[in-house]
Amino acid sequence: MKKFIAMLLLAIAVLSVAGCGSSKSKSRNDETAKEKTGETAPDGSSVTETTAEETNPDNGLPLSKQPDPNAPVVDTVVVYAIVNGSMSQVMDSVDELTEQALLDKLIELGTVGASTKLVSFETEETGETQPAGPGATADQQTLTIKKGKLVLSDFAAGENFDEETAKQAVADTFALNYELSECEVVIE
Repeated sequence: MKKFIAMLLLAIAVLSVAGCGSSKSKSRNDETAKEKTGETAPDGSSVTETTAEETNPDNGLPLSKQPDPNAPVVDTVVVYAIVNGSMSQVMDSVDELTEQALLDKLIELGTVGASTKLVSFETEETGETQPAGPGATADQQTLTIKKGKLVLSDFAAGENFDEETAKQAVADTFALNYELSECEVVIE
């Protein structure tokens, strides 16, 4: 009797596993049958061919993965700010990279106080050049080195900053986003 019950339980287990396995593979085969055609290789393994999805010739992306044409076009900026108690570079976006938009982002992220005003921002070429990095075009093998001068009024450091650290964060933010070798910050 014990052998009979053991054999019956074993048969039930085998049938339940076999039943689950065949239904899963059948549903998986139904899903992939639409995209793939199967053949059998001489060694008995399955060979599948996928049909390539048509791509957009303008950007090379598949037609099902096109960007939203109604999405706004924005500029990405990097701003120095305090994150989790330490100075960090924070990537964010602005509608258009302008001196005022960059200052507004510094105010928004708490690097400088809201009373800080932009007076002027100028860049000038130093007369020096440096080799361009990887990916540069043939006509752009060297880059002209520029420096900047930012004049601010009513300057106030952000909540977690002393004045010198806030000035350096502003200088580094402008130098990074405008690709300058250095940026001098003058407070009026």
